[in-house]
Amino acid sequence: MSKINEVKAVLRTESGKREGVTAKDVSGLLHIDRSTASRYLNELVKQKDAVKVPGKPVKYIANMHAEETGLNDADGIGKSLRPILEQGMAALLYPSRNIPILLTGETGTGKTYLAETLCKLARKRMSDQGDVPFVTFNCADYAQNAELLVGQIFGVKEGAFTGANEDRTGLVEKADGGILFLDEIHRLPPSGQEMLFYLMDKGVYRVLGEATKDRYATITIIGATTEDPHKALLPALVRRFSIKLTLPSLKERTWEEREELVNYFLRQEANKMDTSLAITDQSREALLLYPCPGNIGQLKSDIQIACAHAYLRYLNKQKEKVTIQIADLPDNIASFGSSSSLEQREVTSTIEREKAISEHLPNIYQKIAKQADHQSIHTTIQKYIADLSKKYRQPDFVQQGWQQLIDEDLFHALLDAKNRLSDLPVQFNNNQLYVIGLHLQNYRNHQHEAREELPIVVHPNPVYREAAQQLATHLHTTIGLALPEEEIALLAHFLTANESNVLHAEQSIAVILVTHGEATASSMAEVTNTLLGNEVIQAIDMPLHVSATEIYQQVKQKISTMTHIKGALLLVDIGSLITMGDAIKHDLDVEVKTLSSVNLPMVLEAGRKSLISNVRLEEMYQATKKAMTIFVKEKTNYSPVEKKRMITTVCFTGEGAAQLLESWIEDQLAEVDEDVLIRSVRIDPTTKDASMLEELKQHYDIVAIIGTVPVTIEGVPYIPAWELLQEEGIARMTKLLEVTRKSPKLREGEIKQNEVFPLVSKGLAEIVTFINPQSLVAILNDYMEPIATYYHWDVNRKLGMWMHLGSLMDRLVGAKLQNNMEQLLASVPIDRQFTVAEGEKEIWEPLFTKLEAKYHLPIYEPIRNALQKLSR
Repeated sequence: MSKINEVKAVLRTESGKREGVTAKDVSGLLHIDRSTASRYLNELVKQKDAVKVPGKPVKYIANMHAEETGLNDADGIGKSLRPILEQGMAALLYPSRNIPILLTGETGTGKTYLAETLCKLARKRMSDQGDVPFVTFNCADYAQNAELLVGQIFGVKEGAFTGANEDRTGLVEKADGGILFLDEIHRLPPSGQEMLFYLMDKGVYRVLGEATKDRYATITIIGATTEDPHKALLPALVRRFSIKLTLPSLKERTWEEREELVNYFLRQEANKMDTSLAITDQSREALLLYPCPGNIGQLKSDIQIACAHAYLRYLNKQKEKVTIQIADLPDNIASFGSSSSLEQREVTSTIEREKAISEHLPNIYQKIAKQADHQSIHTTIQKYIADLSKKYRQPDFVQQGWQQLIDEDLFHALLDAKNRLSDLPVQFNNNQLYVIGLHLQNYRNHQHEAREELPIVVHPNPVYREAAQQLATHLHTTIGLALPEEEIALLAHFLTANESNVLHAEQSIAVILVTHGEATASSMAEVTNTLLGNEVIQAIDMPLHVSATEIYQQVKQKISTMTHIKGALLLVDIGSLITMGDAIKHDLDVEVKTLSSVNLPMVLEAGRKSLISNVRLEEMYQATKKAMTIFVKEKTNYSPVEKKRMITTVCFTGEGAAQLLESWIEDQLAEVDEDVLIRSVRIDPTTKDASMLEELKQHYDIVAIIGTVPVTIEGVPYIPAWELLQEEGIARMTKLLEVTRKSPKLREGEIKQNEVFPLVSKGLAEIVTFINPQSLVAILNDYMEPIATYYHWDVNRKLGMWMHLGSLMDRLVGAKLQNNMEQLLASVPIDRQFTVAEGEKEIWEPLFTKLEAKYHLPIYEPIRNALQKLSR
């Protein structure tokens, strides 16, 4: 037997007798030098035959391999995770001592599944010890309340804190003698981390609220975090985790592993169905190729979404069996299926083996197969898909956006360049990739047209010039796009562009928002800060149990830390908060003005004004006060010379990305925003001169600046082009347009009969969420005239009733989809003295019947009565 095998044999024998062996132990047992023993032990660690346990002295334990630990029964793990699983098993099965394990890795890499698998296999090996408890807990569930979080883990004594009305058993007690898995362990507050360290180190803990009584538990802790443990956890706690295992991301795993995972998840779904499952080659290729930032978790969710779509089509009898097609995949995945073959592959499964797999989500196929109503099936499927999408979907390119603007081969060539040109002297991110794509697409569209030559703007840094040249060579090689010298020079500037969408402005006047409620102020501040692209509003929430004195101290503390400000505008709602400003002014000697009855338009205006340098507090106060009634039509009088709204698009040339964005934004504008002008502007790559934008601001109300070059214009939000084609960016632009719409001037005289249809369509488009206003107004146009004649409505009354009916139908459809119809009906006032005439019933019945058939819901008697009463 070779010497290293002798060391291995000793390690395996002694690991069962003691808490690991040291190099000195091996040296004495085998009569070899200590340094030689250390070298052999470390070689066994490299070969995955031993696990090193840090400490003084360092100890080693024998690793358990697949055939010994039952790892061959662990499906869906993959080759790269097996060594990690083996190390974890060695720690869990370590005799006479519990070795804590810390799992780290990105979201969705499989930390929870690994912990569950470790526990399942360990419990199988320790079956002679009876039922070994395994308790799992996600610390994020209570992250907003540190006391509740710590109490959930260690237990709570009655009276320990407000709301602790009874003793509560903690998870530590429930997991005594077994394993406690703490996911997102970094959410634990420092005090909780100290308590956990003491438990791991001494086996001793105290229930929250018990100051002197020690309790004891024999427990193995498995922690998991997506953060850097050295930054997110106390150093002592990090050290106490003897085994630290980092799970690789999906992009770090091999092609074969990804294929194995895709097949595994497909088999899991096939086993849930009452029929066979097939997938086209094109769909399989897309699942193997698309970038998956949510890792294995997102891959599994995306496959479940595709299967749900395919199963719905099968239930609708459109197909003989469940077949995943390219259209069933989420939009950002489908474009990666470039295979021209539509060959279907059957997904084989081993039902008996996979029935034991833990599933947190219900078996959706069994659930919808029992539903007879098509609308119910569709609603259930859509909710299931929405839940899966929220779980792992991260901000990513919105496919409809970039596909409309950038040719697919160009986009994929740039993606390929980002992934393959690892030797580039500089690296570019997805945001820069998208910006470069916009610019090159415009060049490609017009490369054969006669156009004014661009000047060659040489980048001062040769590193970026070299990177641009390599990128240009790659594009020429892969898709035949030959770029002239001036375009290559411009690429260097794109590679260095700072694409941060947060252009911080120095505020001279602070805006403090204080309102009653758990999150009222925070919500309004978040909306405003997001729309303006700056953290301009400081929010302080005032829950009902918090006193005005405590809030006063919070506001005072916040203002006192803002040493650079010249004053503060205090926005409050009601009560004692109104007088707070005078006291703060006296205590801090800072100019403070207070506005009460705050609403969102006021917060938006205050935030916008605060971005203007040298703005005076009085000016901001008056502008914010005026905004209180900005949406009250009857009090709004607009000047005939009022500025038109404008969105400006910017890029280095004024012709590339800016013009593409101009066309795209025009297509996105709603009818109510048809007044908005779009103007493309060139920003010099060297000077970044924005004087043209300043000039436009004098003549137009600029809603936003959108483009590939970040610029700062006071009071105007900047949206990067890459952000615009994400859902969040589109929502931000839409909301900015919404809050800058001018209320129409009320016209003198009567509304004409032929104006009712377009006016109601336009009005409903601004307020409804769940229905198509055009189709509803078409129904009203066909059925409402006899009703209007019966009640002798004039045109203004007819307009009001149409709007009311549209809003009502939107609420009814929303209540049905959100499953809260009972709540809606409870809010309808019932007049027991009201009676409906026979003629009224007859005149309304055709409209009610049509609406019920159109929206697949009943219009209940209380709602009918309320409408008929309102009509008189």
